[in-house]
Amino acid sequence: MQLTGRQTAFTLIELLVVIVLLGVISSFVVLSINSTSLERKMEETAKRFHALILLAHEEAIIQAREMALQIDKQEYQFLQQRKGKWVSLADQAFKPGKIDPGLTVRIESTQAIKNFSEKKNNGSIYILSSGELSPFAMIIKMKAKPYPYYRLSGQFNGTLKLEKITRFSNGVS
Repeated sequence: MQLTGRQTAFTLIELLVVIVLLGVISSFVVLSINSTSLERKMEETAKRFHALILLAHEEAIIQAREMALQIDKQEYQFLQQRKGKWVSLADQAFKPGKIDPGLTVRIESTQAIKNFSEKKNNGSIYILSSGELSPFAMIIKMKAKPYPYYRLSGQFNGTLKLEKITRFSNGVS
């Protein structure tokens, strides 16, 4: 059998270039999916804290008990005051929880609960049976990037406000 004309095929170099391009494109896709996933977790965490603090505020009033939210490193727990000491709440709704390792949560403008923990304390929120809250600003952000992040603020009268802060916003979202 005789070949007429030239047969065409991909060269090894052309195949390698295509494989490298596919690798680069797929790495960008994976990175963007991970970032979006962490942003979603950050939003869910902010909304969870908002809902939990609202629930604790209502419970403190109804049950006539002093409560607090304690944040330590990558964990949080709700406490109640019994016989002058802060003890962990046994209620299912207020069970201790973990914070995603890719996120940081800290509370500004409050004092830590004394004699509670030897761990590094990232802040406390006091929720009183009178309906008052210790004024606070909770910052929920990704460790890897400064924006966006969420700020949950609480006023003395029990009002809560959740805001998404972006690079170009002034706290309004």
